[in-house]
Amino acid sequence: MKKIMLVVASFLWTVCFTLAYIANVDAAPRAIGGFFKQVNQYNDMDRDEQGEYQLFHMSFAGLGVNEEIRAAYPLLTQTIEKINQKEWQYAQRTRARMKKEAAGYRQESPEYYHPFEYDTDILMRRADTMAVSFLQYSYTGGSGVHGMYAWHGVNLNTVTGTELPLETVITDQAALAEAICERLRRDYPQNTFEHLERTIAQRIAEGTIDWTLDPQGITFYFNPYEIASYADGLLTATILFNEKPALFHSTYCNTPAAYAQPFIDYHPIVTSLKNNDQRDVISLRSTKEALYVKVNGIEEAIPVPLENLKPVLIHMEDGKNYLYIDGLEPGTSFRKTLAVQIGSHSINYLETLPYSFRHTIAVSPAVQEYWNFLTNPNGFYFDHSSSFTSDSKTDICAIGPKGQLTFG
Repeated sequence: MKKIMLVVASFLWTVCFTLAYIANVDAAPRAIGGFFKQVNQYNDMDRDEQGEYQLFHMSFAGLGVNEEIRAAYPLLTQTIEKINQKEWQYAQRTRARMKKEAAGYRQESPEYYHPFEYDTDILMRRADTMAVSFLQYSYTGGSGVHGMYAWHGVNLNTVTGTELPLETVITDQAALAEAICERLRRDYPQNTFEHLERTIAQRIAEGTIDWTLDPQGITFYFNPYEIASYADGLLTATILFNEKPALFHSTYCNTPAAYAQPFIDYHPIVTSLKNNDQRDVISLRSTKEALYVKVNGIEEAIPVPLENLKPVLIHMEDGKNYLYIDGLEPGTSFRKTLAVQIGSHSINYLETLPYSFRHTIAVSPAVQEYWNFLTNPNGFYFDHSSSFTSDSKTDICAIGPKGQLTFG
């Protein structure tokens, strides 16, 4: 009887959340925060007649949520925990397999040996009361000429925690395939893309195409060898809601008045800064002397060199847009964040903040490492910059009316 009551209670809980979602489906979504990733490092050593050597390295990142998200969205939390468990089990199987392969490679080719590696990462793309969308990254490095990497999109209903199928977002698969191919050929004119139309149509029909739901549109991701060579790297195609509104169900064309969108540091982000049908392309590059920000072909050098960048695009209620670019100061173990205001044809450096999205807890013999995701500019967690070997202190912050950091 107790088991039956628990099942009934769970069912009623799900129904209530689903009805709440349906009742608010046409309302403008609101950005939410409270997501972070926990990164764990593992080094496996071995020994042979040449001495001790590193056999295998693994870096594993799992997506976490704070207590506020747990309380407000329990079904979403359950889904995220299941995803983490699945990925962790896969990582452990991969670790066991690659350790054996690495040991065999060491025996066969000791003069060419290098440690085998398996790394995973997480990058949020959208988090609001309608959808939570993020990217999973994996890299495998073995005895080959080069390693292999891939980006995989995960899209979830915030209230129910269920996966968002692509067909619930778009209205016409054939029109979508045509739009993706058109975008790819326009953005990568140097690539011939053999059998592109057939490949894209097939991947959409099979549900194997990788995508994320962004605040201003939808982005599709194509990993090495999927539609181009390894040398071409990661290819993306972003279609904005306002570019082709008939292609999307109206529910998903609603955009939060204020949002923050993390993006890949080495890959351009495509958005609409004015929330219209105008495409804005933003990219970053760094040198030993400066950090360079480019918006729609206009590039500005900021004389603050940073590496290992963690950038976020921020759009506020008043229509202003900012970049918060977290980076490592070269030659040190300290991180800081640049605040930059951007427009469709303007780049204005504001200040350098002694803050980082990185949160550390010094626990012997290693440091526990967390990264907070900025997805809600009206409330997020930010840490005083610290070294890699000491604790950092977290503040509750928001973006002020001129892009500055405010507290509390």
